Amino acid sequence: MAIIGKIRDKSWLILIIVGGALVAFILGDYQKGSTGVESKYGFGTVYGEKVNIDDFNTAINTADENARRVARQQQQAPAPVDQAKVWASFIENVVLEREYEALGVTVSDDEFDAYLYGQEGFDVIPELVQGFTDSITGMFNEKLLQARVEEMESSDDPEIQQQWLDSKDYYVNRRKQEKYFA
Repeated sequence: MAIIGKIRDKSWLILIIVGGALVAFILGDYQKGSTGVESKYGFGTVYGEKVNIDDFNTAINTADENARRVARQQQQAPAPVDQAKVWASFIENVVLEREYEALGVTVSDDEFDAYLYGQEGFDVIPELVQGFTDSITGMFNEKLLQARVEEMESSDDPEIQQQWLDSKDYYVNRRKQEKYFA
């Protein structure tokens, strides 16, 4: 009981200490936010290296653009981007890129073409079958895909050229991942 009585007598001192610590904590975070200074861990770390916030923001913007594009094609309202899923995918890509580099996993231009067009033992990529089917035979038409790729590569519109580069990166990374997990 004597200890509780002493604490009650000195309660103003405890309030000052707790209040001062709280103010210091809030001001410390406020200064970090206003000056843009990162902690020693940055936005996050992978293999002990800071994750570049700009690269992550680019990944979020890309996911948002893809969601909008798909929503336009399906004539629906775009769904909000789940940043946690983007983060998981972003980190997975960082880890896998390091693994690919360590193991020497690459995709040559010839392998990419065979993979894209379903040649030399590769199956045709299912999402490409849907978009490049011959209206008469109902089968995948490689020439339609080739024409579209050439059209995108030689386009004067930088947005269309960027769409092709993004698509190519996607399929190259997908093939690397298939090789890695095989």
